Amino acid sequence: MTNVDFRPDHRGVGEMLRSDFIQRTVNLRAELIRARAFADAPVDEKSDHPGRYKASFGIKTRTHGGATHDRAEAIVYNDAPEAGFVEFGHWGREPEHTLARAAFQRL
Repeated sequence: MTNVDFRPDHRGVGEMLRSDFIQRTVNLRAELIRARAFADAPVDEKSDHPGRYKASFGIKTRTHGGATHDRAEAIVYNDAPEAGFVEFGHWGREPEHTLARAAFQRL
């Protein structure tokens, strides 16, 4: 049996993690999550702005993301004023977990 010595090229790995094809890959996954969240989003017909939460999903893609800012990242978000209340619930309302369910379901 021979010994194998592996020495990764850290700069090369970093360039790969920020490359166009990785950005496209994470953005594609984010689009799937956004579409599932949109499909599952509740609409309160009695509210002053019915459908605003459902229409407020978006995606941000950037090259220097992740915990150490060394890789491509895509973030699915909802910027409606009521998004936190819908996602996490509030007094008298159970949380919907719309984004969490969309992100963690099998795609």
